[in-house]
Amino acid sequence: MTENGKIIEVKRTESEESLDEGDLEDFIPTPPDGGWGWMIVLASLFCNIIVDGIGYAFGVLLPIFSEYFRAPNSKVALVGSLLCGVYLCAGPIVSGLVNKFGCRAVAFTGSIVACAGFLLGSFAPNLDLLILFYGVFGGLGFGMIYLPSIVSVGYYFEKRRAVATGIAVCGSGIGTFIFSPLNDYLLKIFDWRNLLFLQAGIILNCLVCAMLMRPLEPKKKKKKVITEDDKDEMRHHFKVKAQRNRRITTESESSVQDLKTFAKLREAKLMRENKLNEEDSDIWSVPSEYFVKGNPESNPGSPTGTPKIIVTPNESVTNTDLSIRSSIRSQSSNTDKKVTVSVDDKTDKSQPDIKVNRPSNGIAIAAYEVQPLIENGYTKVKEVKKPKLHPPAGSQMRVGSYRDIVAHKDDFARPLYKKDIFYSGSIVHIPQFRSQPNMDSYVTSITSIPGVSEVPKSSVWDNCTCLPKSVVDTLKEMLDFSLLLDLNFALLCLGNLFAMSGFYVPFTFLVDRAVLLGVTSTDAAFLLSVIGIANTIGRVLAGLLADMKNVDALVINNVALVISTISLFLQPLCTTYELLIVFSVVYGLCVSAYISLTSIILCDLLGLSKLTNAFGLLTLCRGIAGIYGPPLAGYVQQISGSYDASFFLGGGMFLVGTLFHLALHLPCVKRNNAFTTDTEMNFIADDPADEPVAV
Repeated sequence: MTENGKIIEVKRTESEESLDEGDLEDFIPTPPDGGWGWMIVLASLFCNIIVDGIGYAFGVLLPIFSEYFRAPNSKVALVGSLLCGVYLCAGPIVSGLVNKFGCRAVAFTGSIVACAGFLLGSFAPNLDLLILFYGVFGGLGFGMIYLPSIVSVGYYFEKRRAVATGIAVCGSGIGTFIFSPLNDYLLKIFDWRNLLFLQAGIILNCLVCAMLMRPLEPKKKKKKVITEDDKDEMRHHFKVKAQRNRRITTESESSVQDLKTFAKLREAKLMRENKLNEEDSDIWSVPSEYFVKGNPESNPGSPTGTPKIIVTPNESVTNTDLSIRSSIRSQSSNTDKKVTVSVDDKTDKSQPDIKVNRPSNGIAIAAYEVQPLIENGYTKVKEVKKPKLHPPAGSQMRVGSYRDIVAHKDDFARPLYKKDIFYSGSIVHIPQFRSQPNMDSYVTSITSIPGVSEVPKSSVWDNCTCLPKSVVDTLKEMLDFSLLLDLNFALLCLGNLFAMSGFYVPFTFLVDRAVLLGVTSTDAAFLLSVIGIANTIGRVLAGLLADMKNVDALVINNVALVISTISLFLQPLCTTYELLIVFSVVYGLCVSAYISLTSIILCDLLGLSKLTNAFGLLTLCRGIAGIYGPPLAGYVQQISGSYDASFFLGGGMFLVGTLFHLALHLPCVKRNNAFTTDTEMNFIADDPADEPVAV
């Protein structure tokens, strides 16, 4: 600015710097969509081969454990069901650890925990300790391996994520194909204790895979070296700018009137503050806000996103009769938010009456407390700290200062702060991606930190002050049970509680039933291998179908559930080895779609913003169902004396789960889904540039 033709330097504090100057993209890693990411995919593939291969091949060990410990199948089945169920239930906790310590450290620790569990299980003198070591400890370790392997792939890939994730999760079917005959072969050479000892050694290979999960770091920009030519250009720029400012000051016809207006505002502010001090009131006043003359974008001292303040003096205003009435309105358009201040007459001459109306449309308005000093119609400001205006619950809040960004720059690189981290499909179908001009903008738009880049939610986890913030934020997000009030998600959870209880029945009892039908142990173990290879093919086919235009992933999922239900009901009729092979192929193909399309369905029904929360709760439901399902089926077999009743029970569970999934197609539920989707789309439309609003 200028004063009497002289340049006055205005210094800005760091907190006044805008989000654009902070440049969030400097702190948020951009997925390379290749490069070292393919090593991450390879590591994740091997982790899935080991984790799911050992878990799904438990059916080979069931008759061995039952015979050795002379225990009923209902109790022996609990060993395998805990192994698979605990690693699913541990998902939210492991996610918090991943957000704090990273995928490499958590997967490394999980490999050691699982290995220790299997080693201790090999020395278990009774079934109860085997359940504890093999089932609980092993399952916890598997959970700490499985989730980082999935998260790391999603962190390294965006455009090619569907392909990368598809390759990684194929390890589930490949592992089942390998470990089922391998377990049978090793049991013919060693006893089950030595088998667990060997499996513990195989699990240690996950240590190598964990070391490959290198953290993704933001791209470092090269600092530009300022040369003498640059300095000369800067001096010339400031000289031209100073001349222009002097010319504007000389030619401005409204400078005197502006000076009078600002002086009146200053007088009203002082009078009001004196009154507030006397009454010890906590009311705040508008005249202390940040006033900008002209275009804020052209003013180097105005923060980006700071509302314009248009001062409209009334002709009848006198020096002593002054009152301020302000109304703040926010406009959802590409134009700037405005704050209008009007100066009117009032009969009461003792003091001004100041009233502020806060915005009610869910958009936060920035408030910068300043002490304006008027010089030739221009303002020179000094910042005074003041409580911020908080938007209503549920609205978005953006980072407002460069100081906040720098203080949390490490948090912006944490994987669980990305809204799409669990999304396994192609991001081209996500509305948030289509609304952004490029990949960097998309990654920035889906990265949010509670309390820094958005309004933090109150939760019972806030009382866990001993836990790091990154862990608490993840637990609050993934275990927010208020999402169960959403009809779509409630139906999904109920459907999974039933369907997953029948999911593990064939994996647990098919081998033993085939042996009872006269099939050799080797051929019986190969049935699980058939399910595994069909599962791998089914995941690829389901992904290709879901990626097609105008194809609903929920429809594919429901068709697969219906066929799986029918196959379980018909399984007792499969009394020959050929029919058992057919059952294994059909079941493996169908359940693959049920598992692989989960994140896509959640995103379609609830939106990307609720994906992490929904994924955490749904994984928890699946883990609980996976724990009680096989023991319940084993108990039915124990009572009836036949595995036919166990498969009928599994089919019945799948049938109830399928009905809940089919209920999502009802008109009333579809209308609710449309409302949710439209709400999210409107939010995107209201903020197409996703510009940060200072708070």
